[in-house]
Amino acid sequence: MTEKYVKNKLLILAITLVLVSCSSPAASMPKGPDAEWDVVVIGDSTMWYLGEALASRIEEDVGVKVKLHLWIVGGLSAGEVLLALEIYEEGGLSKLLKDAEFVVIWANPQDSVIPEIPMGGDACFGYGGTVESCPPEAYEKFTADLKVIYARIFDLRDGQPTIVRGVDFYNPVVSQWIKQDKFEACTECWETLSNATRLAAEAYNIPFLSRYDAFNGPNHDEDPREKGLIMSDGKHPNELAGEFTAELLSKMGYEPVTPP
Repeated sequence: MTEKYVKNKLLILAITLVLVSCSSPAASMPKGPDAEWDVVVIGDSTMWYLGEALASRIEEDVGVKVKLHLWIVGGLSAGEVLLALEIYEEGGLSKLLKDAEFVVIWANPQDSVIPEIPMGGDACFGYGGTVESCPPEAYEKFTADLKVIYARIFDLRDGQPTIVRGVDFYNPVVSQWIKQDKFEACTECWETLSNATRLAAEAYNIPFLSRYDAFNGPNHDEDPREKGLIMSDGKHPNELAGEFTAELLSKMGYEPVTPP
């Protein structure tokens, strides 16, 4: 057996291995009537009613059973989500995410503060006072914290196909801002917050749903209360809002995320 013959055989073997590797099917989402998806919805009270509506949508669209897990906490911040993942590394939220085929998350920036750069939007949340500037750099830690959360989700999933969706926060007080002559200033703050949330999702190739755009229109001047999407308390989403958001998520499809 000549040296040239051996080299040719080795080359053919190497090419064959590459072709086999390239043609091997990638892991896919479980499908079929016997398949079950664990769906985790993480958020504050603005995520009320979404979980149930989303579960129904998935079962109808995909034809799988859904096991719904709601991690809904009033005022939930990105910092609190990070803390939950840190304290209970093997249980709690970490365990839910490890098993989750579908995750949707919104968490606020309350604990993602850069002391030297105030976010400046307190007056927009009904606290009164003058609206201060909301510079994008004030939200950089918030974006960074969301990125850590997304990274942790993919780490916990360990290469398994996972659908992840990021969402932002609608504005229920448009009419109030207009009456108080602070619509323009507060809209700037809200848009800065929305963009900071979007940037974190885009960094991980995560499709992003702007509830701000959907509830408040392209110019962010539409009042969702007038559309029948807000409860009588004037702030929280009602059942119709949950169904509306679930429909929008459904239209985004069910393609697993491939992080960079």
